[in-house]
Amino acid sequence: MTTTNGKKNAPETTEQPVTENNCNVERTRQAMSELYKNVTMAQSCIKTLLPYVEKQEVTKALHKQVEQYDRYVEQLDELCENLNFDPTPAPKFAQTMANMGIKAKMMADKSITHVAKIMLQGTLNGIIDLYRMIREDSDVNPEVTSLQKQILRFEEGKFESLKAYL
Repeated sequence: MTTTNGKKNAPETTEQPVTENNCNVERTRQAMSELYKNVTMAQSCIKTLLPYVEKQEVTKALHKQVEQYDRYVEQLDELCENLNFDPTPAPKFAQTMANMGIKAKMMADKSITHVAKIMLQGTLNGIIDLYRMIREDSDVNPEVTSLQKQILRFEEGKFESLKAYL
């Protein structure tokens, strides 16, 4: 489409309408569900890993991570309630498969180095997902974006601290 001065206008989009706070409602809901899946999957995997960890220092660090994920779930629940939305949890099948994989890996090797390796792999996957979400979610509710960035900083810090156990 061109204007009378010969310049092209941007094509019209058929996405969800922008609300009064200038965010895409459907994209915001998708972002909250993806973030909820990310947090609850990490939380579930750590809880599965905990019984196999014998070193108290590492157990304590993992419990603190679970507590932080609990707080993130509370924040997400509150945000979803404020935005009148129920997030989609991670599929049970995906959680079950991830947890079975962790159990199988831990049966073979319960060393702290192996625990750190498993945690680093999971954390890196979470970080990658968060970067993708933040990049793609430019038109979501700013509170969701803020929480995404907060969780990303937490994950990056967790990744760095896990390196000490290698």
